Amino acid sequence: MSVTISESGLIFGEYEESDVFLIEDSLIYESLGSGIRTVEFILRNKIDEILLVEARSSSPMPGNENDFDTFVDLIYDKFAHSVDLYFSLILKRIDDRNGDMPDSFRSVDYFAAKVKLLLVINGHKIEWLPPISDALFRKLKRHLRTWRLELAVINHEQAKGLGLLA
Repeated sequence: MSVTISESGLIFGEYEESDVFLIEDSLIYESLGSGIRTVEFILRNKIDEILLVEARSSSPMPGNENDFDTFVDLIYDKFAHSVDLYFSLILKRIDDRNGDMPDSFRSVDYFAAKVKLLLVINGHKIEWLPPISDALFRKLKRHLRTWRLELAVINHEQAKGLGLLA
């Protein structure tokens, strides 16, 4: 069965249900209580690629420092918390009794796999993306290095070009 995900004015998919972990809607996430943030979903995009996907309908411009810093902090929290939660599940530090995470995620060779944090901003111009990417890279540097993660900040056109949107 295939699944699509509607978020921030974008339709992601169609994906095989077994390749999508709807972490934001999972009982595991709900059971952790307040104070934990997460991305919209996690996608097993290829046999050796995992994408932690956060979608936004807009973002503040870098010139508005308070709003920009608050936005970057929010996205940082979502990515950092999602990495912590995801790898806690993979390493079986948290029990997935409800089977929220599809089994296909457990069979990935994480030594060889590319794990990418992906922020998709709907309606953004490409030239507006580097300041956001740079700020997130600086904040996430420890996570990126420790877990060997990649980070990408793209707009809706780039997401469509990558085959992520319906």
